[in-house]
Amino acid sequence: MAANSHREAIYSVLQYLDRHNLGEAARTLERESGLFFCLPYFEECFIHGAFDEAEEYFNGFTTVHDNLYSTNVVFVLRWHKFLEAVDENNRDEAHTILHEELSTFLLYNPNLIERGTEIMNLENFRTYEGLQEYGEPVMARTSEMMDVRTCLEANPMLSGKIRYRIPNASGGRGPADLVLAPPPLPAASPAGQEPLPLIVLLCGPGHFMLVPRGFI
Repeated sequence: MAANSHREAIYSVLQYLDRHNLGEAARTLERESGLFFCLPYFEECFIHGAFDEAEEYFNGFTTVHDNLYSTNVVFVLRWHKFLEAVDENNRDEAHTILHEELSTFLLYNPNLIERGTEIMNLENFRTYEGLQEYGEPVMARTSEMMDVRTCLEANPMLSGKIRYRIPNASGGRGPADLVLAPPPLPAASPAGQEPLPLIVLLCGPGHFMLVPRGFI
């Protein structure tokens, strides 16, 4: 009962903050309480390249190795951060991301650094097999976000916490801040069946390999 009262109180404060254009304070409260996850904010950060902000927010609810879904989301964030640095011809930053941020995923894909280095050293990385369809970055990330959302919704660490809509300053409740259209109501799934992230290659019971989109 006390837990429910606390959750309701936090929710009321969030509603107030959002309606009074105090979104930064609302997102901080969500992250620090770990009770509500604002999908519109996360989508906006990822699609428009605020990767560090997206990961910092996500880390308020789970960590990279908590489960397959969390691992996949952080991998996608860092992979697209790497691709953006390559696209902007910032080789030093791309090298740092590859060796300091993506290296944590060598546990799941031992070829990741090698392939990333090949991509980084190309004059036009879009000629690399698997990246020919990587077009304008914002559009590419918008497309990727559909699969990221699948991971978020399936992640047990976010169960019952996702907010699809946030109130605006005028008091409305429309999805104006939601980049992608809200999903339809989920259909009942067979017991024990969960959606799987689409860029994870399952290699047997308890084993999987992270593979960037287009490389499968």
